[in-house]
Amino acid sequence: MLNILRQISLVKTALIRLLVLALGVQLFSACSSVPDSVLATMAGDTIRVPAYEEMFLRTRMTAPVDLGEKQQFLNTFTDYRLKLLEASAQGLDRDEAFQQEVQQYRDQLALTFLYDNELVEPGVRTLYDRRLEEVKLQHLVVKWVKFADDSIDTLTTRRKAEDMFEMVKTSPLPFDTLIMRFSDDASKERTTGELGWFIAGSSFPQLDDMMYSIEPGEYAPQLLRTVFGYHIFKLLDRKPARQRLRPAHILYRLDLNNPNDTTAGYAHLSLVLDSLKRGLATFEELALHNSQDSTSAASGGDLGWMTRGINLEPRFETALFNLEVGEVSNIIRTAFGMHIIKVLDEEPPLPYEQQRDDLRRIYRNERFAMDYLNFVYDKREEYQLRINDNVANQIMAAVDTTITTSTPGWHKTLPQEVLDAYLLRTTLGPVSVRDVVEAIRTEPTAQMRRLTRINIDTLALLVADEAIALDQTAGYEQKYPMFARLLKEYRESTLISNLEQKEIWDKVEASDTELKPYWEQHKEKYRFPPRVKFAEIFTYNEKQARQYLDSIANGADFQYIAARYTQRPGLYSTEGAWEYLPVDENELAKKAAKMRVGEISMPISFQGGFSVIKVLDQQLSRTKTFEEARSELIAAYNQDRGNARREAWMQALRTKHALVSYPEHLEHTFVPVKDGGEEK
Repeated sequence: MLNILRQISLVKTALIRLLVLALGVQLFSACSSVPDSVLATMAGDTIRVPAYEEMFLRTRMTAPVDLGEKQQFLNTFTDYRLKLLEASAQGLDRDEAFQQEVQQYRDQLALTFLYDNELVEPGVRTLYDRRLEEVKLQHLVVKWVKFADDSIDTLTTRRKAEDMFEMVKTSPLPFDTLIMRFSDDASKERTTGELGWFIAGSSFPQLDDMMYSIEPGEYAPQLLRTVFGYHIFKLLDRKPARQRLRPAHILYRLDLNNPNDTTAGYAHLSLVLDSLKRGLATFEELALHNSQDSTSAASGGDLGWMTRGINLEPRFETALFNLEVGEVSNIIRTAFGMHIIKVLDEEPPLPYEQQRDDLRRIYRNERFAMDYLNFVYDKREEYQLRINDNVANQIMAAVDTTITTSTPGWHKTLPQEVLDAYLLRTTLGPVSVRDVVEAIRTEPTAQMRRLTRINIDTLALLVADEAIALDQTAGYEQKYPMFARLLKEYRESTLISNLEQKEIWDKVEASDTELKPYWEQHKEKYRFPPRVKFAEIFTYNEKQARQYLDSIANGADFQYIAARYTQRPGLYSTEGAWEYLPVDENELAKKAAKMRVGEISMPISFQGGFSVIKVLDQQLSRTKTFEEARSELIAAYNQDRGNARREAWMQALRTKHALVSYPEHLEHTFVPVKDGGEEK
């Protein structure tokens, strides 16, 4: 009995030990298991699902279609992170040249963000808001007063305009009367100074600022200076803007070389207009049979939707937006020819987001320069910028004023004490002459400047303006997440590029000894296609092209005429000769391929003009020689060797940095979000 109890006790002890052991194993297993959110680990780094998904969407733009695509990207992403670890391990991120490059990129990126957020975005929004209305203007012109030598007397003109402005503001007479009495506008008898309807972004920025800040019946608060003189503006009316119209037109293209074609075009379109007014045909029928715009004629002249101020010929736009829906214009002359226009339909302005890109182009073309200068001037005052005139004069006394900033060593005549002196000062501190000299050396816009006092001041201000602007960008890494991300991506991609250059490309330089066997093995891949060589005489006038042909027929040398008269830039020195081209490269090559060597063509319509060509040589397809294929061979050979070296190198990095991947966890990436039990 005692033995039985002892055996039971031993069994219980063993069971307890087994339970403890099992529990320990279970606890150890639970503690050592990798979370589903981890996709890869390496020494000093971990790739988790959120980072993987973010990078995937940023680089691939759309979610993966299958597990294979997920796995492929995981491999790419782990290699990317391994390279960053290796670059850091090698100290490439501490390299001075690398840090300078990243700093330069940071500064340029920061300035882009600064001007975009401080000027462009607010300016574009203001432009959009203003363009919801259009304004009707009237003006009185004070033209430039001139001296006896026909130069402009700006001071007298300004005083005359200011006196006129004071009289206009205080006179009891109507503005119409004052215009007829005093305006120097040659068209006042016909227009009484009325300029019609305008929309923001279609005229001077200063005019927009004034006319959208006053009410109908009021005068602009300031004179506007233009090439014609000074203008006094009055706002006559404002109304909701018409921005989107769908026009149709009937076009007669004018032959600018035929002075009688304008008369013929007007007569032809007059008959078309008369047929329309008499109801003999519809606009669509007349466009189909009479319009020389082949693109729109087949659809009854329909040009599709057009937005005011966006890529429209000015005279066409003015005529178009003065028509109501269904109304037909008189004959309009534009840069494209003569038109009859009809408005088919109209729609409200597009929302801001749909207009944003077009408005940004308008803003940058029409207004950015003025807003930028105003921004710069304001910041100079805010930062109390002052130029040291004494030091600027010392510079002028020491340099050779007959040379430019691009002349080597132009600054070497500057004494040490002048180089160390401050040329200007702001609240950020002084800027020395040495700082300005270094900026001139590295700044492309500072080259080829004569060493005059005004240029020295201008270059010093450029240095100060950039320093002030960069001071405005302090903290952008925290303020703008996109800025921080772009800077991080540039830094990482540059590190990896430098690392690969060092570990791969610097070690696969090919010699001729290695290249020639490679060429022998692959030379059939390096072939010239059938090629042709020709000389060309190019002109924008077909009549002139035929005159050149007549001269050649009467004994003139083709290439002499080409060297002297061709209007294609870059071909004067080659006597009109092009390099060898594949026979299907362009229309001239195709034509030359069908001709005989030495044969001369009739005029060929090409690239907006007319070409006469002479075939100089024709070659059948052939294998390139070693020298002809050298550059391609080097690229291909280095690529092959580089790829092989990269794979071996990457395998070494995976071992060195203890990479462990968990592809089974990819099923936890891009999991559809469930809403009410349904997958989205």
